[in-house]
Formats: sequence, structure tokens, C-alpha cells
Amino acid sequence: MESRSAATRRRFTIRAFTVALIVCLSALLGACASEPSVDVAPEVKLELIASQTPTIRALKSILQVDGAKLPTLAASPPTPTEANLGFGAIIRSDYQQPPTSTARPSEPPAATPVFSQPTQPGRAITTAVPIDQTRLDGAQMGIQVHYNFDGPDWSRTLRQIAALRVGWIKLQANWKWLQPERAGQFDRNFRLFQLHVQEADKRGFKILLSIAKAPDWARHVDRSEDGPPDDLNQLAWFIQRVMEKLGPHIDAVEIWNEPNLKREWTGIHPLGGANYMELFRIGYDAVRAYSPHITIVTAGLAPTGNHSGLSVDDRAFLRQMYQAGLARYSDVKIGIHPYSWGNPPDFLCCDNVAGQGWDDQPQFFFLQTIRDYSNIIAAYNDNAQMWVTEFGWATWEDFPNQAPETWMAYNSALDQRNYTLRAFEIGQLRANIDLMFLWNLSYAQELTVSQRSELAAYSILYPRFDGSDGQRERPLYRALATRP
Repeated sequence: MESRSAATRRRFTIRAFTVALIVCLSALLGACASEPSVDVAPEVKLELIASQTPTIRALKSILQVDGAKLPTLAASPPTPTEANLGFGAIIRSDYQQPPTSTARPSEPPAATPVFSQPTQPGRAITTAVPIDQTRLDGAQMGIQVHYNFDGPDWSRTLRQIAALRVGWIKLQANWKWLQPERAGQFDRNFRLFQLHVQEADKRGFKILLSIAKAPDWARHVDRSEDGPPDDLNQLAWFIQRVMEKLGPHIDAVEIWNEPNLKREWTGIHPLGGANYMELFRIGYDAVRAYSPHITIVTAGLAPTGNHSGLSVDDRAFLRQMYQAGLARYSDVKIGIHPYSWGNPPDFLCCDNVAGQGWDDQPQFFFLQTIRDYSNIIAAYNDNAQMWVTEFGWATWEDFPNQAPETWMAYNSALDQRNYTLRAFEIGQLRANIDLMFLWNLSYAQELTVSQRSELAAYSILYPRFDGSDGQRERPLYRALATRP
């Protein structure tokens, strides 16, 4: 029998020879084509990419998330900080909602509330289970998931989503990560993304692709935060290439993300609905040049107010979009992000709990945001449906450190479960809401929790924190997986 050391040397020699052969073949193929062939079985390509990509190996110790400044393949991963982890529903830790002139809508309630309004100060919100979970149609439900995992971890992630019996997944096509170096170059990051999309499609999921975040080479003025390209036609070229490679696997495209926030719209194009519509027009034409059938969604807007040049009130921004011609697009869906902080989904603005913050403006309420958008859409004689491309409730329960925001402590894990199920029910009872995507599956990792990132608070899977493998399930994950 071969000794262990001899066997180890033999395996190392074979592995070294294999890696060298792969590198040579990769160089040869790269000289012949700038983009990958797709005729190799996905599982083979995933194994090949996992063996070559430093970024993937680095993910064993550092999680890269949508919105982060991702390292190039030749660089070492940056030290994680709160700043490069990205955000979810709010724009920064000291943010307070400014006054708004949004009118109270006169629309009648969409459904009978199941949460009682509190009658005394303090947290007295009822967390009753939704009326009838059997109403929930998985075909109208989706969840956002991060994708920068190696093959086995991605397959596990898809199995975790399949257990929820939802029909859709949302992936952000982070342009600066997919094409970091220069126009025309698609490297390993894009190949990894391509294979993950293919596998998700093969497993039967419908896919919403959210395209955002121009790379630095396409932006030459103020790259301190994310934003659109200087030349918007660069976006058209990028979408055309993405459609050529991924189009057969994509069911819908969301053009940009929260463009009413400066952190998503920094550069030469001023913040405003009319400027976003210029980008939307170019993106729309690029998608339609590929297919008349792929659903196109306007960027979900962050529920916020006018705040010192950092943001534009989302209601005002949507009106600006309509004033710039949005109603002319008869075949699009209106993206919406009705986050609700610590407020249950049936509550309306404002001041429902004495002494509690984050409940004094319409933007802090799930149902209020939906109603306000419905009224604006109707005011411009549009009959477009809304797609809720992000929503959810944050909770810091069971995490080992302090919540980054006071309002995250308002919600227990059971609140997260009950509010979310009820929100799905509200959406499915409304004729003008087509799909709803929960934010998010598993952005809670040891890194995001230790950094007290808002991303982690919305996750429905989270680490065990005891050094063991695997993840723990929030009650919401279990409720979705076991619903009738």
C-alpha cells in the first residue's frame, strides 16, 4: 500500500499538472474568443471556475454582497467595513425621514387588517398569523439572493429556495463586478454568473435580473459612490451582451436600482426622475431589441424623502418619471420597494405607537407606500401593474451583538414571519400588484453580522455562530417552507 506522504505527493503532482494544463488551455481559448462558450455542462464549468478563481476561494472567509466594492481577480479582498457592505432600506445610520407633502390617499382598504392598532404607549402590536396562508400563490412570490458562491454552495442555495416553493428569484447583475476592467471584456466573474443563471433556470425558477452599478472605467466624474455610466449608450451595449449570453434564461429585467438615492446615482447625471428616464429609455430599447417578450420593470425606488442632496422623495421622483414620459411605455411594470421598518403591513401613516420613532412619515409604511404609488399611477391615466422588487422586515433577534438601528429591535423574528406573510397576502389580494420579491434569503453571514450590517437583519437564514457548519432558519423561512 502506498504511504500517505507518497500518495500526497502523487496527488499534488497530478493536481499541479492539471492546473497547469487548465491555465494553458484557458490562455489559448482566451486568445481565440473574448467571451466564454456555453456548450460545456454547467457542473463541469463550475468545478473549473471554482478551481481557478481567487475571489471564490476568498469567499470562504469574506462575503461579498451586492453593492460592495468587489476586488478584481488579481487583487486581494479588501478589509470588510460597514461602508463597503452596502445597505438595504435606509441611506445611512443617522438618517431621519424629512417632512413630506405627500397627501393621504382616499382609497379604501385592500383587505381586513389582522393586526390591532395599539391603544397605549410602548410596543403593543399584535402579531397574529395571517388570515389564510392557503391563499398564497408561490408563482407570484420571489426572493432575492446573492450569487457569488462556488458551485456546491450555489446548488445548496437553490435547494434552500426550492424548499420555499416560490416561483421567482431576483439576482442583481452588478455591472462593475461583471465587467470590471474595460468595455468588451467579460472574464471569470461573468462566467460564474452565467453558469449560476443557467443552473437556476434549469431548476425551474423564473429569473428577474436587476441591472445596476456602472464600472469605474465607464465613469470619470465622482466615483465615490455607485452611479450610471457617463455615456448612457455604454449601458445599451452592456445589456445587449448580457441578453446575448443570458437572454434565454431571463424572464424579466429591472433597469437600475433605487435611482432616487445619491449612493446609487452619483456622477455627471443629476439626481432626478427625468434623468433616470433617459437611462430607462436606453435600457428599455436594448432589451426590446433582443426580445419583445421579456418583462421590463422600472427601478424600484427607495422609500425616502428629500434629504440634503442625498435622496429625492420617492413619490415626487415617480411623478417626475411620469412627467418625462413613463406612461408612454404600455408594456412595463412599475418597480416599488415598500419597506415598513417596525410597522406592521396593515398600518397606515402616522404615529401609531406613542414614543416610537420611524412611524411619522408615509414612507415608513408598507401599505401606505403601495396606496400612494397606486394613486400616482392612476393620476397619470396609467394602468400599469406594480412589481414589489424588494420588501421585508428586519430583526436582530438571536444575533450576538447590538442591532445597528433602534427600529430593528422593534421586530421579533415572529413579527418578521407574520408581517411578511400578511404582506404577501395583501399584495396577492390587489389587482395592481403582480409579483413580490422578499429581501433577502441569506445575506446574514458572520461578516455582515459582526459588522452590524443592515443586510443581515432582513435575512431568513443566518449562521450558527458556534463555529459549526450550516445555517439556522428564521421562523419566516420555516413558515414559507411548510405553508399549506
